[in-house]
Amino acid sequence: MNSDNRCTGCNHSGMQHVSVFNQELLNPIQKYGNSGEGKVAFRKLRILTDRFMLRRVKRDHSSSMELPAKEIYVDRQFFGEEENDFAGSIMNSGTRKFETYVAQGVLLNNYANIFGLIMQMRQVADHPDLILKKNGEGGQNILVCCICDETAEEAIRSACRHDFCRECAKNYLHASGMIAICLFWILSQANFDVESPDCPTCHIPLAIDLEQPDIVQDEQAVKKSSIINRIKMENWTSSSKIEALVHDLHELRSKNMSSKSIIFSQFTTMLQLVEWRLRRAGITTVMLDGSMTPAQRQASINHFMTDVNVECFLVSLKAGGVALNLTEASKVFIVDPWWNPAAEWQSADRCHRIGQARPCSITRLCIEDSVESRMVLLQEKKANMINSTINADESAMESLTPEDMQFLFRGS
Repeated sequence: MNSDNRCTGCNHSGMQHVSVFNQELLNPIQKYGNSGEGKVAFRKLRILTDRFMLRRVKRDHSSSMELPAKEIYVDRQFFGEEENDFAGSIMNSGTRKFETYVAQGVLLNNYANIFGLIMQMRQVADHPDLILKKNGEGGQNILVCCICDETAEEAIRSACRHDFCRECAKNYLHASGMIAICLFWILSQANFDVESPDCPTCHIPLAIDLEQPDIVQDEQAVKKSSIINRIKMENWTSSSKIEALVHDLHELRSKNMSSKSIIFSQFTTMLQLVEWRLRRAGITTVMLDGSMTPAQRQASINHFMTDVNVECFLVSLKAGGVALNLTEASKVFIVDPWWNPAAEWQSADRCHRIGQARPCSITRLCIEDSVESRMVLLQEKKANMINSTINADESAMESLTPEDMQFLFRGS
């Protein structure tokens, strides 16, 4: 762009580029998905990205990098009877609210509310206490994310003075249709106005700098806010998912496997419950989450990598998805799926890196007949979309549908 905001290549203004981008790519994709005009737009987008993106897939170079084999499993479990009753009430309530938005034609104006509904459906698949024990004493001095209602990890603050996990804010903006607009901005470096989704709390347009420094949380206040301090643990009942994880870890022990494991979850409260349960099962753990300072994070990583007695590293997916090299471990457990498959790909590769000498296995825990089983299917569709856009895979595009959000609630 030159000094008067005109493209040096074609002498068009930034706003003219925006108009063309919206008309040729963004609008058809949003309106038609992968059908008709949307399919044509995806083909144009692939041609565009081919001109400036160099993509090398690790599986195509594993032999040259001397990486060991990596296997991925889905451990499918079912709710227990009591869990099923509570989860059913949460999912039915969420579905009714979602259907109301659809019937009123206000689906696109209620992203914050829909995010909250999906968040509850995901949390109940982990453990009912993530909903039932959400609030309690000891958390008054901590920053709480306005989207996930948990202690804000890598906390950032919006212009309207509300706090968010950095990753939650990114996902919220991206799910509101901002990715394509951001892609255009990267290409053109033009300045233009974008309609932002509303803040989930005050409902004015959300203005937030995703690159701002973390807001430092008080360490002692965060520890006091732990879900463990809100529950009478002597009467506590575990969940199907936690017991499945304990069973898998005990199996590794019974096979005399000395390898260490990494356990990822989107929710720090879930990691706290898992940590309590594993320690009662005699399994030594260490934790990393986004409320920790850089020094604390590094100390936790060093402890896991150097102490032979530590078997499991509990890592928040929001804080540990990237920039970690944990080749001391060769087993990964992903406790709760997310509809963006790239987040899991990145976390799974924390151990499958140069320097790894043992075969790696990735186990994804999934509760059947819940929103999670639909998310696993949705991940496959998202992966197909990535392949169709970047890998020039025509057949993959046929698997993508525009009803992702409806699919999560309706299952069809």
